Amino acid sequence: MGFLSKIMGAGAPTPSVPKAARFRTEPDAIYVPVSGLLVPLDKVNDKTISQGIFGAGAAILPMGDVVFAPADGRVEVTMVTNHAIGIRTADGADVLVHVGIDTVKMDGKGFERFVEAGENVFAGQPLLAFDADRIVEAGFDPTVIVSVTNADERAVALVAESGTKIDGMPLLKVGEPLLRVG
Repeated sequence: MGFLSKIMGAGAPTPSVPKAARFRTEPDAIYVPVSGLLVPLDKVNDKTISQGIFGAGAAILPMGDVVFAPADGRVEVTMVTNHAIGIRTADGADVLVHVGIDTVKMDGKGFERFVEAGENVFAGQPLLAFDADRIVEAGFDPTVIVSVTNADERAVALVAESGTKIDGMPLLKVGEPLLRVG
């Protein structure tokens, strides 16, 4: 290894970022971020999530291990534990993608993040990877939650059918901001 390679850090392991998913995007659509089986949000085994405290959305029992950006936008929030990412879309919808129930307690073990807060992302871009088997072995539920956290400000509709296998398709439609009177 030459001098330049040593100071540039050549040879250091770099994370293997998966290929981007490709799908045709539609305005106001939030896409499925991970392949899996769609579950109604109110059936999630967590009161905070099932009661809609995180906003309107859906849950996915994952069959994949990579979470892709569900929409074009800007990464507003990343967690040091790499289990959740918040994205603001161009039209102002705040989308939270949260992997697992109580997985914050895993302190990042079994998770790898590919983006940072402040980055612009495109729908289908890999955001993070997770090890569902490791999540289950640690005693947690690997269900992936997708919610629009500012759903009180805009109409949000589930457009995929519960109980079906979903992959790379629209999941939610987000309407224009609601008109506030008075």
